[in-house]
Amino acid sequence: MKKLATVALMPALFVTAFSGHAAAPAVTVDGGKINFEGSVVAAPCAVDNTTEGQTVILGQVPTSRLAAKGDTSSAVPFTIGLTGCDLTVADPAEADATVSYTSASIIFNGATAGDDSTLAIQPASNGAGDTTSAAQNVGIQIYQNNRAVKVDGSTATAAQKILSGNNQIPFSAAYVATDDGVVAGSANSVVNFQISYE
Repeated sequence: MKKLATVALMPALFVTAFSGHAAAPAVTVDGGKINFEGSVVAAPCAVDNTTEGQTVILGQVPTSRLAAKGDTSSAVPFTIGLTGCDLTVADPAEADATVSYTSASIIFNGATAGDDSTLAIQPASNGAGDTTSAAQNVGIQIYQNNRAVKVDGSTATAAQKILSGNNQIPFSAAYVATDDGVVAGSANSVVNFQISYE
């Protein structure tokens, strides 16, 4: 009977031993910052979050694939997504009127190389993505329905019909040799875009 009583008191002794410690004081440290970016637009649709800032991976292409001016790599598909489309919106010109939209087109605007449909490759020192030198005699083209579109901001792409809700506007991109004898290196570029609704 004495043995049983001693064992029963042991948990109480452990609780008493640990309850004598004071609670740790609260500590606050700097955790960094969070950036929020976006905008409110007076347009029938919003650009999908996955579209804004997307990266299209063109991958590695051997120089032999781009040996002669006009040679291209395989095209890589990408889309520009539009969400929450409400195609009948208030007319900005008349307070009590509405306007309806049925299509959207894209205006691409970037630095060009050789012609208005070829994006220039960025110098490696300007964020080209690695420490090597930039490739030479090569650019990037964007295609809609297998035709290169202008990327100098001068002309919108062909209009695509849009519906209420969510829409995807398909494109593809590929490397193109701007001259004979492509020189290997990093081959990255960037293009801005606007959406025109009609």
